[in-house]
Amino acid sequence: MGMYGIDISEHNGEIDLSHYKDQFVIIRAGWGWAIEQKDKMFERNVRECIRLNIPFGVYWYSYAVDIESARAEAQVFLRVIAPYRDQIRLGVWVDQEDADGWKVKNGFRINREYITEITALMCSMIEAQGYYTGIYCSYSWLGYLGEKCAPYDRWVAHWGTDNGEKQNDMSQYGSIHQFTTKPLDRDYTDRDLSAFKAKKAKTDMNQGVIDIA
Repeated sequence: MGMYGIDISEHNGEIDLSHYKDQFVIIRAGWGWAIEQKDKMFERNVRECIRLNIPFGVYWYSYAVDIESARAEAQVFLRVIAPYRDQIRLGVWVDQEDADGWKVKNGFRINREYITEITALMCSMIEAQGYYTGIYCSYSWLGYLGEKCAPYDRWVAHWGTDNGEKQNDMSQYGSIHQFTTKPLDRDYTDRDLSAFKAKKAKTDMNQGVIDIA
């Protein structure tokens, strides 16, 4: 039996999550590579999900344009979500897109090689800390994810006519389908929550994030 959900960020304001008690929520933790870029509503949204017993995952909008910035993003992402590692039940996701055109404007070459290297590095660092790890992207960006990204799950945006209804089956591409943005981002999974179970960390969290060369 499938389960519906939503994904939210500070752009949604102080959303009343009690309306989604029978669904799941994926919460933006932040963007970029500075701790100051933590989503302003992250803590509040996480606390509400915990209070209402709503299963939730987290994501980070990536602005990384090279290996150095990708490593910095993964480190700050892990720092932000660390206090809630035992409550995260819907995975930890790297949001790979260029919705605002920033990457192109700043000279980033959007191609398979660059996207694969940056995304795989971030995912490997997150997975090493024991989290179920995946990649958010649009259907049109799936082709940018090369073999190094193959071990990681997909959360795929494919809206159809974006009329608020789920119009197609994307289960062959990933475990979560973002199927509309109206009236807010809505998602669907046909997987049981146990599919997103975290693994044992490959390093002691008290020693910080492992360094991937």
